[in-house]
Amino acid sequence: MTPPAAAASLRAHPLVGAAARLGVFVAIAAAGWATAAALDVHDLGDTGAYLHVVTSLLAIGLVASVRGIDLVEARRHVTVVVTAVTVGVLLKALLITAVMYAFFREPAFLVLGIAVAQIDPLSFAALSSSGDTSPRVRTLLAAWSAFDDPITVLLTVYLAGTLATGPAGASLPDLSSFGTGLLHNAAFIIVAYLLWRLTRIAGAGGRVRTIVQTLLLGALMAYAVWQLLMLGLAVSALFFRPDIGRLLDRLATAAFNVATFALGLLLAAGVAMRAGIVLGAAAFGAQIVVGSLVAVRFSGPDRRAVALGQQSGITAVLLALLLEKPFPGSVAVVAPAIVIVNVLHALANNLRSRPAPAAQPGASDAKSESTSVRTLPDSPPSSSCP
Repeated sequence: MTPPAAAASLRAHPLVGAAARLGVFVAIAAAGWATAAALDVHDLGDTGAYLHVVTSLLAIGLVASVRGIDLVEARRHVTVVVTAVTVGVLLKALLITAVMYAFFREPAFLVLGIAVAQIDPLSFAALSSSGDTSPRVRTLLAAWSAFDDPITVLLTVYLAGTLATGPAGASLPDLSSFGTGLLHNAAFIIVAYLLWRLTRIAGAGGRVRTIVQTLLLGALMAYAVWQLLMLGLAVSALFFRPDIGRLLDRLATAAFNVATFALGLLLAAGVAMRAGIVLGAAAFGAQIVVGSLVAVRFSGPDRRAVALGQQSGITAVLLALLLEKPFPGSVAVVAPAIVIVNVLHALANNLRSRPAPAAQPGASDAKSESTSVRTLPDSPPSSSCP
């Protein structure tokens, strides 16, 4: 956790804070690349352990992001939240895939565009504590990052199953399992809810209850990772909330660093830099378009914060690994795209969070005189949403 004094200092100097975060990200990714190069590590997508580690990191990010959702704030803006995690995800995917197909005319790039369309929950959970966004923006982006992942995973896997041909397509899940998967997720949610209610009505309280709830949450996460029930886990985290906020914050930060190192391991296999740059820029640009539409009724600062909210990370890594067999070279495109998105995110949000320059004394006085008649003393600030 960042000490309050240090956090205040970073907010006062956004360029320093953005440069520090970006520097840490690049340094950890470079360490992963150097490790893989030195040990001649390759074909990580073929190792079950790597895939399970990546999925476990995704689960931590989902739970941490969902915990960041202010349920009261979410109810106030439920229409915006639902629009973001449904129409917003699909529209972003369409925009990205249109750009990729226009540049490369390859069907595989349609799937890769969807693979980076989501806002990564682990990146959001690890980097959203800077305090330079309003509660409503954090709530919207937390919900967006948590619930667009299951939708993106489904879109990627099943579109890949449609486009893939030959024996390689057999590495993807059976398309007929779609309905069974939804039922499995629904059963997971019901069991999680019953367990949560049981802990709430049981006699134990205080620390004992928190310990029991934490152990049960860990078991639910492990099962969700095993069966790839990310949708069920995300929904369950809305109500299954043991009092472990600080622990989850630390886990999210640590998991983000591990995921960045894992990304560096993938970079050692080679990169398709041109395609990665186009994919990363398209993903960031799509968020600007869709985020501006979703938050059209927000104030200017909040709308800009949503529009510049694209972050990519462990979800895209996971999907790239799933796509590597049916579409060789997926990792080489997605890995640099993730770096491009996070660089753009750091630079753009640094510009957004810069304090406005002080107005000239004469102009300020004139403006205050001209607006004093129209402004009531107890009027809400202009940044509030009507």
